[in-house]
Amino acid sequence: MRLKLKDFFDFSIKDTCISLAIMLSAGLLCAPLRSLGGSDFHVPLIFVLGVVLISRLTNGYFYGVISSVISVFCVNYIFTYPYFAFNFTIAGYPLAFISMLAVTLITCTLTTQIKQQEKIRIESEKEKMHANLLRAISHDLRTPLTSIIGSTAVICENFDNMPKEKQLELLADVREEAQWLIRMVENLLSITRISSNAAAIKKRLEAVEEIFSEVVGKFKKQYPDIHVTVSSPDELLLAPMDAILIEQVILNLLTNSASHGKRTTEIRLSAVREGNIALFSVEDNGVGFSEESIPHLFDNYYAHAYGKNPSDGRRSMGIGLSVCMSIVKVHGGEMKASNGPRGGAAVKFKLPLKEN
Repeated sequence: MRLKLKDFFDFSIKDTCISLAIMLSAGLLCAPLRSLGGSDFHVPLIFVLGVVLISRLTNGYFYGVISSVISVFCVNYIFTYPYFAFNFTIAGYPLAFISMLAVTLITCTLTTQIKQQEKIRIESEKEKMHANLLRAISHDLRTPLTSIIGSTAVICENFDNMPKEKQLELLADVREEAQWLIRMVENLLSITRISSNAAAIKKRLEAVEEIFSEVVGKFKKQYPDIHVTVSSPDELLLAPMDAILIEQVILNLLTNSASHGKRTTEIRLSAVREGNIALFSVEDNGVGFSEESIPHLFDNYYAHAYGKNPSDGRRSMGIGLSVCMSIVKVHGGEMKASNGPRGGAAVKFKLPLKEN
């Protein structure tokens, strides 16, 4: 691993305060322990632990190396005989001094390298996700656009000779493709928002009933023929969430049930409180998931999860489910999918509740 100069000289007020607090705490802890136990064997262990914590909680090598040197001098000058003095003529003293310095430096270096390797792994996974995303959406975006261009071209070129019913049929296809593109763009915006800075997501206490009402209203505009049954607790259920993102999750699940269930006529949307979590459920009476697809449903951009022979190849559902899983994870929850006991798909996710 190549080390850069900034890895050694990465200053910050936060890291400085953390390092000073840990070193001071180690010193204050050693003083009473030495007076109580009459032995100094625990002192090096406490300071090594302090170096490990500093290396773990700060950036770069600087604070870990400095804390290593300070720890060696504290252990050998303050807490080891002869106290408040260096005496390298004592047998074993120089070796103890050098060994302590070597141990702390090695500990600092290994801890910092582990942090850097984890950072590199995370960056690599993000790059892989972006590459998978580009590959996944290339087909899903190109096909609807091609269909829209083709339908509008046919109408324009045959406007005077084409029956009105045929024109309306083509325009209905155009509207459907445009709605699909809107949902795709909303998912992409959600992915961008999460991957750019998950910490920027603002959670507020939201009433689950209001979230359901908003989502169902949007869904019914696109699928007026599908009946949606909503079930929520009698008492007001408040959950900390980013309302826009959770609405996107539920709308994605409802849309997947309608688009991929093939024979879906009814969807059941519910939420219940189970201890300190809110359990959301979306169940339909469609064909359900194929058994081989269930373990891979939330893999990045997995497609064709419903049935064994998907009739509409361009209707990939992988991006929607991947986005749903990402949003739920950012909220500290989890999501699972299965086939319901009465047939049809069932997707459930949990969100932690903030007690008032």
